Amino acid sequence: MAANLTAYNAINHQVFAQLTQKGKVLFMYRSILRMANGWDDAIQKQDIKAEARYAFHKYMDLTEPEEINDKIEEARSRMLTALHYRIPYEKKKYAIPKTAIMMKPPPDPKDESGIC
Repeated sequence: MAANLTAYNAINHQVFAQLTQKGKVLFMYRSILRMANGWDDAIQKQDIKAEARYAFHKYMDLTEPEEINDKIEEARSRMLTALHYRIPYEKKKYAIPKTAIMMKPPPDPKDESGIC
């Protein structure tokens, strides 16, 4: 495998494109474990390895290429986020509160019934 192939450029790299689905998954798994080995905090290092093992084991029965590619991209994204922010934990996803979506429309000025 090429020496300059890293998780940063793996998805767009020629060698990565030639790998089988199994090869891509193994590459990402090994990349995550390598990243964990270079982590400073021992507890976070263990958390990264444990989460990688859990997630890869959880999805090992996937057979659809589309789903597998989505999980590969998700793993790569999580890894790059961890490297960038130096926080190995998943970022929280925020949702818009339902009250903002279910607001009443403004009253119609042409409506003379007086009922809102």
